[in-house]
Amino acid sequence: MSESKQNKKVDKKAPVIVGVGDFTDKSKEDGLNPQELLAKASELAIQDSGIKNLNQHIDYLGVVRFSVDFLTATNQSSFQYSNFPRTLGNKLGISAKQEVYAPMGGNSPQVLLDDALSKITSGDTDCALLAGGEALQTMIARLKSGLSLDWLDEPGGSPEMIGNNAIGFSDHEKLHGMDLPTNVYPLFANAIRKHEGKTAETHLQESSDLFSTFSKIASNNPFSWFPTFRSPEEISDVTPNNRMIGFPYTKYLNSVIRVNMSSAYVLMTQEKADELNVAESKRVYVHGCSILDDIWNVTVRPDFHSSPAINACVNQTLNKAEIELKDIEHFDLYSCFPSAVQIAKKELGITPEKKDLTVTGGLPYFGGPGNSYTMFSTTEMVRQLRKKPDTYGLLTANSWFITKHAAVVMSTKPAKTYEKIDNSSLQKDINSKAIKNFTEKPEGNGKIETYTVINGRKGLEFALIIGVLEDGSRFIANSSKDEKLLKTMINNEMLNAKVSVSQKEGKNIFNLI
Repeated sequence: MSESKQNKKVDKKAPVIVGVGDFTDKSKEDGLNPQELLAKASELAIQDSGIKNLNQHIDYLGVVRFSVDFLTATNQSSFQYSNFPRTLGNKLGISAKQEVYAPMGGNSPQVLLDDALSKITSGDTDCALLAGGEALQTMIARLKSGLSLDWLDEPGGSPEMIGNNAIGFSDHEKLHGMDLPTNVYPLFANAIRKHEGKTAETHLQESSDLFSTFSKIASNNPFSWFPTFRSPEEISDVTPNNRMIGFPYTKYLNSVIRVNMSSAYVLMTQEKADELNVAESKRVYVHGCSILDDIWNVTVRPDFHSSPAINACVNQTLNKAEIELKDIEHFDLYSCFPSAVQIAKKELGITPEKKDLTVTGGLPYFGGPGNSYTMFSTTEMVRQLRKKPDTYGLLTANSWFITKHAAVVMSTKPAKTYEKIDNSSLQKDINSKAIKNFTEKPEGNGKIETYTVINGRKGLEFALIIGVLEDGSRFIANSSKDEKLLKTMINNEMLNAKVSVSQKEGKNIFNLI
């Protein structure tokens, strides 16, 4: 008997992915609605499994929350699905006893996966279909054209809501512009280069070199939203098509969320796969999954260039898989912005020589479909592992502002029965490291700890800084809309620059001194 068969006999509850599907719809006003879009990927995943009448076996239907279906979304009123898992099930002819809707955030697919794994291995369910995606291109195009949206369905029942749906920023942070990823991730970028002692020009070049390699992979991916290779120079150079958004990031260094994309996969136990005669060549096993948060509010983290949570997540999954980082051949590090990848690389100890850090092409090039990106990195990882059996793949997730994290290890090598990781004690330890000297009402002189300058479609808008007062208190503040000041902050080194800060009309406003 082969080692694989022996493991299968011993670990009959080991979780295995048996079918994957992805779908990209580049239509605009006439694109598919969310139900149709997710059904396309789900049908492809079911077909990929090779199992006849699989619909009859699926009793867990999980859906990643749509980004528009959240209280901070501009067009939430246009999305009226009361129980999307059942809406999808009705389209597919699936009647699932477990209908689950995952939370807001880039780690939502892993929260969903962890829930499905726990219920499958405990015997609460036999076979799960997980799906996610976005139809934002069509939604926005129709709304801009004045067309109606019939995106609503009330199929009855209520899905089980799982995960953490807390908003990722405080009212004070939002007041000063720290509610948008395009404004916050550049703060991490300048903090990283400060920590490394590098100039803005050097850091931009390194970020562009890094993401150029991502675009190369996206250019060869049939599901990519932008299947185009971009050279480092094309990414770094400011042009009419590649404007600066949040200094030091140009447009080509920003995630792209306005897409129509869907992804799905089928998950079951090894025992169920044997029962349904799933081909060995289809099976990819989940060896570990960990979910953990960094300190929730950015402004009270000890620094802006590290992530204890992603470090712990990855090491926990590697330990569950009983392997080391050197055993990982396929990586997909969450890549909404370069700083997310750079922090993960540093935390994991990935050497600069390692270039292939994505299997899809990354969120700015492959596409960043809201909360669902890691659905796609999961399905593509399955394909890569099928092509190269007995190797290991690692994918990471990130939500809000390097806030919510997850990591997953997979392989065609059979796994052990899934064990949920309890991170409650570790989470308390991470949270305890929050600084105690943040002030919402700073007054006096200080210096810039990190910063960015926001550039809208119509030009420069304002600067955002995180600073430290002379007494050691940390604060956030904005500049006035002074174009001369903003250009100065882009063209000159502002790290550790001296500033004065005071309140004006309820906001903190700084000036260079």
